[in-house]
Amino acid sequence: MHIIFRVIHYSLSNILSILKSPFFWIVVGIIYFQYRKISNMERDILGGNRKSPLYNTLVSLIFGLIGGVLGSVILILSGTTINPRDFYLILPLAIILSLIDSRFICFSYAGGIISLASLILGYKKINVSSIMFVIGVLHLVESFLILTDGKRGKIPIFMERKGEIVGGFVMNRFWPLPFNIFINNSYVYPAIIIAILGYGDYALTTYPEKKTVKTARLLSLFSIILLLFANFSINYPVFKYIAALFAPIGHEITIMLGKREEEYGEYIFKASDYGLKILDTLPNSIGEAIDLKPGDVLLSINGHKVYSKQDMEEVLFFRPKYIWLEVFDIKKGLITKEYKDYQRGIRNLGLVIVPKHPRYGIIAEEKQTPFKWWLDKFKNRKARFKN
Repeated sequence: MHIIFRVIHYSLSNILSILKSPFFWIVVGIIYFQYRKISNMERDILGGNRKSPLYNTLVSLIFGLIGGVLGSVILILSGTTINPRDFYLILPLAIILSLIDSRFICFSYAGGIISLASLILGYKKINVSSIMFVIGVLHLVESFLILTDGKRGKIPIFMERKGEIVGGFVMNRFWPLPFNIFINNSYVYPAIIIAILGYGDYALTTYPEKKTVKTARLLSLFSIILLLFANFSINYPVFKYIAALFAPIGHEITIMLGKREEEYGEYIFKASDYGLKILDTLPNSIGEAIDLKPGDVLLSINGHKVYSKQDMEEVLFFRPKYIWLEVFDIKKGLITKEYKDYQRGIRNLGLVIVPKHPRYGIIAEEKQTPFKWWLDKFKNRKARFKN
């Protein structure tokens, strides 16, 4: 146990020293601008931001440092060493693969391809075991970060599924991850490597809190299996092939399982026939103040049944000073909530409602990758040429 505390202390002190590095703050700046872009999307949907990009960046920085210590402890205790040249081809290949699909920027795909090429063709002999182990550790840390921080910053969205509009949430988080590892390049010496881990997901069939738990569980299972294969491959060379194949295939299966649930599961944020299904509340709104939650159904206001956003606006048109709401709470059942504002009156509850018709909602679509965009453009040009 004493050695573990010494490793933790060593990792923490080294990682904190990276705060003096300008390169580290460049990485943090990149993450800040990512959150700036996401905040613009949140502002378009909610009319404001729950948390500023700076706040999200600082929280990600703290969790990234914690994740870095966790990854460092695993890598140091395992005695893993890497040769920098082993990663010279992996990073460019990951960037090229990301043009096909953004998820391919993950090292599981590029690392698996380069490792297989080295094993089968004998080109650029690399240490497959250490590469697979490092990739497994990074994904294990990522699963921890998704579990602890993945649901933060969720944004409500609407998507078209099976001919109807359904609500859901999109989650985007980024973490700067400095971690300690030993470099084996003629001689062994410690070094700090900085990585960026990202999480992008959406929840249509479950709540974001549950979705992040499921995603973290799947990813950690993938990571543990990959770590076992990498460890076995040190003594049993056949496991180098197994680990190199499992890295991209296992990661793809992990993603497919998550997407399959969202495509074929039961959507929980659909328009209700009995009232207004609440997807979210706006920042600093009355709905937030009286604790209306995603999934609740607003049945009536001051005794008037509400079946559409227009019904709600008509009840609040004359700015009543006091309102009582009948709400079907997802946990408590039928309840009553009250709110009063004798000074200004009540004009808007600040609710994001699941619409019954597409024209009342903001429809989110999955982004096209550069490769798919080019392919679609080529197909369209070819079709016009034939016509």
